[in-house]
Amino acid sequence: MGRYIPDQIIDEIAARADIVDVVQSYIPSLQHAGSRWKACCPFHQEKTPSFIVNPTSNTFHCFGCGKGGNVFTFVMMIENLQFPDAAQMLARKYNVIIPEPEHRHSGKKDKEAAEAAYNLRERVFLLHEKLAAWYRANLVNGSAAKAAEYFKTRRMDPVFAERFMIGAAPDLWDGMIQWAKREGFTIEEMKEARLVSESRQTPGKFFDFFRNRLIFPIWNEQGRVVGFSARQIDPEQGGGKYVNSSESVIFKKSRILYGLNFARQEIAKKGFAVICEGQMDVIAMHSAGCANAVAAQGTAFGNEQAMILHRHTENITLALDSDSAGVNAILKDAAILLPLGFTLKVARFPGGKDPDELLKNAGAEAVRKAVEDAEDFFAFLLARESENQDLAQPAVKTRIAEKLLKFIMLPESEVARDSYIQWLAAKLGLEAKAMLAEVRRISAKEARKNRFQHGAHERRKPEAESTAPPPDTLPESVANPLLAKALAELLEVILSDSDAADFVKAELPPEMLDNGPFAVAVETVIQSRMNDEWEDAPAVIARRLIGCEFDCGPLSAVLAAEPRKHSRSYCAKTAGDCLKRIRILFVEKQLRELKKNFAATPPGAERNELLKKTVELTRALNALNHPRLREKATSGKRYLLPDDTATTDAAATD
Repeated sequence: MGRYIPDQIIDEIAARADIVDVVQSYIPSLQHAGSRWKACCPFHQEKTPSFIVNPTSNTFHCFGCGKGGNVFTFVMMIENLQFPDAAQMLARKYNVIIPEPEHRHSGKKDKEAAEAAYNLRERVFLLHEKLAAWYRANLVNGSAAKAAEYFKTRRMDPVFAERFMIGAAPDLWDGMIQWAKREGFTIEEMKEARLVSESRQTPGKFFDFFRNRLIFPIWNEQGRVVGFSARQIDPEQGGGKYVNSSESVIFKKSRILYGLNFARQEIAKKGFAVICEGQMDVIAMHSAGCANAVAAQGTAFGNEQAMILHRHTENITLALDSDSAGVNAILKDAAILLPLGFTLKVARFPGGKDPDELLKNAGAEAVRKAVEDAEDFFAFLLARESENQDLAQPAVKTRIAEKLLKFIMLPESEVARDSYIQWLAAKLGLEAKAMLAEVRRISAKEARKNRFQHGAHERRKPEAESTAPPPDTLPESVANPLLAKALAELLEVILSDSDAADFVKAELPPEMLDNGPFAVAVETVIQSRMNDEWEDAPAVIARRLIGCEFDCGPLSAVLAAEPRKHSRSYCAKTAGDCLKRIRILFVEKQLRELKKNFAATPPGAERNELLKKTVELTRALNALNHPRLREKATSGKRYLLPDDTATTDAAATD
């Protein structure tokens, strides 16, 4: 499914998703506290609850760490997901159909096609979920005796065999097909799931894709079973050692990292991810307490998987096999990861060629120590290239320097490149200047060629890279803390008093509100009041700020807090004071822009017009800052400037 989700679908998800229900599924201790709900924050350690959920606005805020937002933000934070993935999780939970890209239109036929496509995907998901449980039961209850006997030899911790739902496919041609039919699934659905193969000799006759194998379910990042990996238990059976599900409507190998659904939170906690070679190594790592381990699924590690990891961490430990194939895989992975800004380490496994073997031979402590003692990638590469070499020989130094420089040139950070050049020069006893000259000699084009020779793709920016606008393009209500404070105070009173909302509706010109979070919130309350929907304003604000590119934490604090009891006189005075500050700041911003344009404009009519506007706004600003000046200026006929400041005709045309 594409990453884009239509706005009307997002609105429907937001309308259906109950933030109390969602948060309570992660924090069972969430309890009523007046009209709000309260618990200890899941995002930082605390003993006194400061995490507040407001069901009226469908928002949350922690008054301890400052994190806050709407129901989408909560799922993104707690699950460490991007917005589209969080939206899809909520859509499934609340039965909202997200249409396929080719069906995103409003016609009846298109809607029916979208629903059919969605229903098919959900049926395929359901089939995989139930099938994983069936495979697991086969292994546990002895229905697949050969697989059960083989599994005993793997000496896997039963707790983790259960967690990773290790199962078995029986030694039958149609065991899965018969089971699936009894469960109400059709051959067409099994074909869509790529779980059956059709006979070449007898068209229309199907048999199980997996037979007489140990089964490893494959989950996507959101924890849904999307495929299977099946290990051979009888060498005479034929076929590969591992057979993986073919790509389907729910399974794309290049986008899957085995174990990521289990590892996400541990990666965030430890600050790095461990990349292993296969399922058994991932399970061994998790069994040993290294629950931040993942593996590429069914294909070599690629750019898409690297960018998925980039959403979670920029630190990677490569824990691949210690044989020559494993070392080559380390170099290929490094050629992909280094240009994307990752910091790399390499774990070695003395007493075993991989984590699974080390766990069996030396125990969990040895596996944890191997990860803890992982060395910097460049130190690993230097040690490998220097092994059994005479570093006193100039030719050897030259060869090693050329080998490492090809990788040192891959990071985009000049600081990282220069640091490693200095480090390598010291290690080889060479002049850093000579190293720098060698780097300059190798063109950027040649560097890319070297990267491709190691199996990498064209350098791409990670999709999780920040796209926040530079400071000089920020809305005034975000860049100016005085304006943000005035809008925040104004928002609080117009949310608590409808008369204050009416006053602001009449007195605040729309041009004084930009697209910052607080400005959007104030404008939303005004619009809701105009539509006679003032009570619904908090929830509408939360929906309008879905996907906001600016920090909405301070706004979530206002929306999540218990409403204060203010007198109407207090609300009226506060609203008036806030409006005055907003007007002053608005005029000051206009004056800054006018003065900037005035300085850049040559003498002439246009410059004179700018001067006239500058004088008018200066007088308006003085009148706002000094009310007595405004009183003296009201002897003639009054009129309103764009900032709604009263002055005289004479003063305006002077």
